[in-house]
Amino acid sequence: MRRIAGLVVAAMGLALLPAGAVGAEEDSGSVAYCSHAWSDTADPGIEATPGTSHFTSNGEKWPLICEGTVRGARVTGRGTFGEYGTIDGACAAGSGKVNFFFTIPTSAGFQRFRLSFDFTYGPGGGTSESNDFPGAFVFYPRKGDCWGAPVTEFDVVRSGVLFS
Repeated sequence: MRRIAGLVVAAMGLALLPAGAVGAEEDSGSVAYCSHAWSDTADPGIEATPGTSHFTSNGEKWPLICEGTVRGARVTGRGTFGEYGTIDGACAAGSGKVNFFFTIPTSAGFQRFRLSFDFTYGPGGGTSESNDFPGAFVFYPRKGDCWGAPVTEFDVVRSGVLFS
């Protein structure tokens, strides 16, 4: 139930995307609307006090669901997604750099992507700062609670618009 609620919140977060990103659809030949959910591990973990932590989804193994066109071809099924990056901040707020790697099946074959961009977050959610794949996300601690123990695992649910 918590994951479903997260998907709803993340989808609503698309309304927060900058108007410029939505307007980019007119200039782009291909647009796909995507949603995905995954789990990350963090080392050394995110705490109540600011610090730096590294995170990873541990491979391109998570489902990525997109509708629309990618690089001029129609999306034909569920793709796969993975990420890794660095967080600078605390549980309550921060920013970081993320590296997405994902594959989307299309009518022209599999399309592979490697994107790097910045993100910011506050309590429970944030936004991805990318011209190619802007989006909004929510996250939930899985291991650790931030105050008694650092968060070393967390679930993420994200919706985004892929311009290709």
